[in-house]
Amino acid sequence: MASIAAPASVTDVCLAAKAAARGLAATSSAVKDAALLAMAAALEARVPEILEANARDLEAGRESGLSPALMDRLALDEARVAAMAAGVREIVALPTRWGRRLRAGGFRTGSTSGVFECRSAWSPWSTRRGRT
Repeated sequence: MASIAAPASVTDVCLAAKAAARGLAATSSAVKDAALLAMAAALEARVPEILEANARDLEAGRESGLSPALMDRLALDEARVAAMAAGVREIVALPTRWGRRLRAGGFRTGSTSGVFECRSAWSPWSTRRGRT
């Protein structure tokens, strides 16, 4: 598996997400569905590795004094990982409506805003005239 380098800052993460969103918007639903199904399969295939990494995270959490309630929320077991994979598959089963603009509005400054429908949530996106 390819490793992912840690970004240098939150700004880097945001810029990478913005660039990825543009590419994803132009990707077909079939490709998106295949990627989601691959994610679900990877979760199921790598349960031991995921649980091992989670055990290390939980130990670090105990050492740093995280509350028992938060520790419980962070704790994974085989059933929770299976539920995560099932949840990803449920997203694939939803009707495809990627990127349909539901509402639009304008401002005196030239900015526009819109609410777009995506598969798993409602997402507000704002753009400036001439830029996306």
